[in-house]
Amino acid sequence: MIAIAYSIFWIAAAFKLADRNWKPYYPTLLYASLGNALYELICYKYQLWQMEPNGLPFAMIPMLLLILLGMPLSTWIYLSKFPFRKGLSSQVLYISLFVVLFVILEFLSIKWGAITYHHNWNLLWSLFFVIVMFIMLRIHYQRPMLALILSVIFSVFLCLMFNVSLDKMK
Repeated sequence: MIAIAYSIFWIAAAFKLADRNWKPYYPTLLYASLGNALYELICYKYQLWQMEPNGLPFAMIPMLLLILLGMPLSTWIYLSKFPFRKGLSSQVLYISLFVVLFVILEFLSIKWGAITYHHNWNLLWSLFFVIVMFIMLRIHYQRPMLALILSVIFSVFLCLMFNVSLDKMK
């Protein structure tokens, strides 16, 4: 049920906060969703974090809500309000705001049983992941190829760190 509440939150937030001109952000919205979908596919048999049904009939429902609504809508809000023309300190503060929001949402999801951790993943790793994620979204918006290359490097690092080997992938 948490996934439905979060989806409603992101829909309402997007209507209220996001720039109506969504087209410039579209490639990065797809990048955010695809990244999440690839994790779910690649780590299907060896999840580091796992969305739980949490009152819904299938775990696939919260996964799809995150992939199809949560990630693209939150990315749309994030990019449409990003302080591109302001200094580095403003940008760091803005990224930090989204990192804190996502970590709080994840913490609540853990407490309410909507997410479980496995194979030594924990909230500290999620914090690190979310920091990198928001930096990568920012990079992808202006330099997509660089973001893709850095994403592959970061993904390989995580696979090595958490023993996600080819035999554990679907």
